[in-house]
Amino acid sequence: MNKPKDAEAQKDSWSKADEIRWVECRIREREAIAAGKMPDFDKKGDSNLVDYRAWLLHERDVLSFQKIGKLLFSNCAEPDNQKMRADRAHDHVEGEFHRGRRKRVAKPVSQIPLSDPFI
Repeated sequence: MNKPKDAEAQKDSWSKADEIRWVECRIREREAIAAGKMPDFDKKGDSNLVDYRAWLLHERDVLSFQKIGKLLFSNCAEPDNQKMRADRAHDHVEGEFHRGRRKRVAKPVSQIPLSDPFI
């Protein structure tokens, strides 16, 4: 991607207002790409439009994951599934700020035991 080398370090020190503005820009960018007003190769960030919207609804508008799930993932029948998808979408964007709860980095090959059945 076209990120400066210090972009990752800069995200760690951003204020909440700066993060919100950054996510709002990514949302406008994704909407412009969907409308054909902007080329796809020029986008920044790794998440998709729904992920950014879920993060913004939770962080800026302080909505619960249950409400976000009903708004963005109403195509899922189960309320628990909607809530889980909203939580995961939020976590995708948190991962871009290096604060996600889920593991994203694979172990180096040297740390995998030789007795691992998946080798």
